[in-house]
Amino acid sequence: MITMTGISTKGFTLIEALICLAMMAAMSAIAAHLFSQQIALLQLDEVSQAFIQDAQLARQLSRQSNQTVTLKPLGDGEFRDWSDGWEITQNIFSSEEAFKTLKQYPLHGGHLKGRIQIAQDSLKDSQQFTDMSAPYKARHISFQSGNIAQLRNGGFVANRIIWQHRQYPQLQMHVILGPGGRWRSCNPNRDNQKCL
Repeated sequence: MITMTGISTKGFTLIEALICLAMMAAMSAIAAHLFSQQIALLQLDEVSQAFIQDAQLARQLSRQSNQTVTLKPLGDGEFRDWSDGWEITQNIFSSEEAFKTLKQYPLHGGHLKGRIQIAQDSLKDSQQFTDMSAPYKARHISFQSGNIAQLRNGGFVANRIIWQHRQYPQLQMHVILGPGGRWRSCNPNRDNQKCL
């Protein structure tokens, strides 16, 4: 339509266009945040599943070799936690000091670099697979001849570890070893009853 002044009245005013742009920017920001959180959940799930698979692998290797195979935190020092990742080691020569590394899963490199950590505020001292009977309360999950995990003093391991995303600390994933040697993982934001 053309008015008497010869200017078309079809189209958007500048204010309408700016409002549309502002709405699109807000929706894009919300979508980017939700997408980023979804990636964080996938990373937590990846680490949780890898931990369970490596614990099961350690048990299987102990059955095959008829020796002690241990899943323990990566790193040096007596007070290690699992935030740097873990390794599977096998005792050799029936000595606690002599072992060889069979596999490592580092969390300080690659696409997971610095993104996943232990939820220290959500754990008790005896959790994180801490062996209260071991020197320096070492953290480990040890299997002898494929049997269920045991502590240094022979007690059974029933424990949990809680992974947390550094960017979104409210996102957590629990990895739980039950009294029968059964593993499970749960997201406390979705599966509240399973995480008890």
